Amino acid sequence: FIHERQVSEEISDRDRAVRADRRTLLRRLSYDLTGLAPTSEEVRAFESDERADAWERCVDRLLSSPRYGEHQARLWLDVVRYSDSNGFDWDEFRKEAWRFRDYVIRSFNGDKPFDQFVVEQLAGDELVSGSPRTEAERDCLIATGYLRMGPHDNAAPLFNEQDRSRAELMADLVETTTGAFLGMTFACCRCHDHKTEPISQEDHYRFRAFFEGVTFADK
Repeated sequence: FIHERQVSEEISDRDRAVRADRRTLLRRLSYDLTGLAPTSEEVRAFESDERADAWERCVDRLLSSPRYGEHQARLWLDVVRYSDSNGFDWDEFRKEAWRFRDYVIRSFNGDKPFDQFVVEQLAGDELVSGSPRTEAERDCLIATGYLRMGPHDNAAPLFNEQDRSRAELMADLVETTTGAFLGMTFACCRCHDHKTEPISQEDHYRFRAFFEGVTFADK
């Protein structure tokens, strides 16, 4: 029994987490908030900063950096399937897609409330009457670029497949929206019901009805 207790204490001592030094803490913080390593000058400054709020000052500095919005935006753009091109065979370049990318970066750097961020992407055009008069109204319209980000087959009219292309766009929009904003998958119920799931095929198409009015400003 004594031997087992000694072994247990030795394992506990060995596995006990070691307190991170200042250099390590700053690197973790910098990677988390900006995706970039701190410079040598920043490390030296933090290591020599003896003020009680040195850590808080580092957090504030990184949150105010333009790199913060760029890093957080990259994660969000992955979730909402951002792309600079249409996909499919021709993979045409989307010349205006960058506007949505920059809108997301501005939103994170400006600490925009998340509920406002969501509404602008799903229905920003409903928040503006007529032509935009302010930068905020312009951003509401740019935010709806989210609705344009899915894969799109521009060659569909050549083969009289506009309906098929439209159906694929709507399905992608439903499934991306539910995955990104609700944390749920609506992919399976597009085709059939599952006995054990509360979401039905009818729910999928009722949700899809919200997006039926979506049309592209560009071709």
